[in-house]
Amino acid sequence: MQIVSRPKKEEEHTLIAQSLGKQQNIKQQTKYNTLMRIAFISDIHGNKPALEAVLEDIQQVGVDNIICLGDIANGGPSPAECIDIVRNLDCPTVQGNHELYLLDKSLSNGSSTCPSWGSARWAHAQLKPEHLTYIANLPYKYELNSEDGAPATCVHASFYSQFSGFQADTSEEEMALYMDGHDNLTLFCAHSHCQLYRKWSNSWIINVGSVGMPLDGTPEAKYAIATRGKTSWNIEFRHVTYNVDLVMQEFDRSGLQEAGGLITAVFRYQILTGQPVLAQFLLSMQKFAEERGQPISKIYADLPVPAYAQQFMTR
Repeated sequence: MQIVSRPKKEEEHTLIAQSLGKQQNIKQQTKYNTLMRIAFISDIHGNKPALEAVLEDIQQVGVDNIICLGDIANGGPSPAECIDIVRNLDCPTVQGNHELYLLDKSLSNGSSTCPSWGSARWAHAQLKPEHLTYIANLPYKYELNSEDGAPATCVHASFYSQFSGFQADTSEEEMALYMDGHDNLTLFCAHSHCQLYRKWSNSWIINVGSVGMPLDGTPEAKYAIATRGKTSWNIEFRHVTYNVDLVMQEFDRSGLQEAGGLITAVFRYQILTGQPVLAQFLLSMQKFAEERGQPISKIYADLPVPAYAQQFMTR
């Protein structure tokens, strides 16, 4: 496993990377009284096999609590089932940007008819009113406070926005913007689909990764376990192998591939490989539309299909 960022030797935090049962100690653990082990899951994106594998791993290693950082349903073939699983965990959960998509908020113009939003419309149609009520009532952030343990704040992406997340190459200017005036804290977040442990000013930012659609070059489901001590957190990144073929089959069986078309094929490739191709595809789509002086809804059917997506296309 490649560590994107690591703490300096003088820092009290500990980073442990664990992948496929092989543990690598990056720094000697700080000795403090252990108060609680928390599993952080996020960015499930309707991938039920990945979620089930992660929850099985969590059960095997043992934790005191689970916290979900959002983006539960949209993108994969099991949106309702994934919401049901998370809701039945009865765990603290925050709202992500894809919850807003499913609530018909923060969508681009023409989202109700544009083919590029077919995946989101399909996911919305699978949800019952109780699912929509659940995700609508999720909070923006969750605070972990205790008189006898290190505090922390949990958000989907950042303090600034549910759409603006931290990455290894996020500039100092962007870091300050995304922290939105906050400092002297530990922040658990997600959104970028890449695990990250990064120091900024007097704060620590921990990106817990993606369960259902990791974008770090490997398809294993990702999550994090944090052990809270008196003054700091011990972070363990975990990678879980699962049967990706099951979710690939469900894309076709459920009807999502047919409803979502090309954008769904791009999502599938990301799940299958862990390669981050969506951003480049969206840029290419926008450029294709601008060159023709047409809205995306008019040119979507004529978009060139990337070679990596052709294996999934039904049109």
